[in-house]
Amino acid sequence: MNYSVSPYYRRYFGKKYAAGFFVEGFGMLTSIDGKKIYNSDDHSIFTENPDVTDFALGAGLGWKWVSKGGFLIEANMGYGALLFNANKTDHNIVNKIMLNVGYRF
Repeated sequence: MNYSVSPYYRRYFGKKYAAGFFVEGFGMLTSIDGKKIYNSDDHSIFTENPDVTDFALGAGLGWKWVSKGGFLIEANMGYGALLFNANKTDHNIVNKIMLNVGYRF
């Protein structure tokens, strides 16, 4: 993947505001390399095509802990599928894995 932009919507199930366990739905605009590998019994054929821009929809799970002082730790994972140009590259799914440490103002 060259780059991605991924807006999301989360639903938290914790007692604090925007903290605790959550589920999310996300969209992802991606730019993926256009490489394709065709396998055969004797050898593999590798082709280089232009980069592919596509959009994916997916869902994820995660958890966010926020201290009283504003320090936070967040982890989430998500999985989605490319919708329009998956046939132009070897990639047809997107995975989203994140670990975040920060401070909430």
